[in-house]
Amino acid sequence: MFEKKLKPLVYFIIILFFPCFLHSGQLKNVPVIHMNKTTHTFPTVFEGERLSHDFIVSNQGSADLEIKDVTQQ
Repeated sequence: MFEKKLKPLVYFIIILFFPCFLHSGQLKNVPVIHMNKTTHTFPTVFEGERLSHDFIVSNQGSADLEIKDVTQQ
């Protein structure tokens, strides 16, 4: 369930930063967000058991990447 709701967030981030990448066809002093994994499937668990998973977000660009808000849906 969380996997289905994470995909729209990832697409939103990509759409938000995509115009930054179109400057003369080259990346120049812009942040480039990178996630090595955008989905995660949890195993079957017992009711009440807590689950968590860390998603690694990195910047592969040459400018600071500012993440100003993250929400869980």
